[in-house]
Amino acid sequence: MTRRDLVVVALLTIFTCGLYALYWQYKTTEELKAVTGKDLNPGLEVLLSFVTCGIFSIYAHYRNAQLVTEQMKAWRGAHEDKSNIVLALDVASLVVGVTWIAAVLILQDELNKMAEAVPASGVVSIDPNRVG
Repeated sequence: MTRRDLVVVALLTIFTCGLYALYWQYKTTEELKAVTGKDLNPGLEVLLSFVTCGIFSIYAHYRNAQLVTEQMKAWRGAHEDKSNIVLALDVASLVVGVTWIAAVLILQDELNKMAEAVPASGVVSIDPNRVG
């Protein structure tokens, strides 16, 4: 997992009119795929997000927040689930327009916590018997 500065993520997202957010979605989903072992397709997800004018991103952000919570609970035993906050902010952006940036920042903060929690060996063991 890569730790990313929240201010940099926000500024790059704003200054690129949201294009960085697509790159960010690709990279963070790719990292989650590697860490969790889930069958995710970052390229297809970005394409779907682009084609649906960001609607698919609402699902991807929510799901990624849930994956972070699930993995953090596996590593640490407890973790506050922020997926509903991310979902609410993303859905609100359909009306308000800008709250999705807050959702991205909350999700990035969760990803940063996950990056800090990666086992000291840097090797993440994935249970081959795990489904999903």
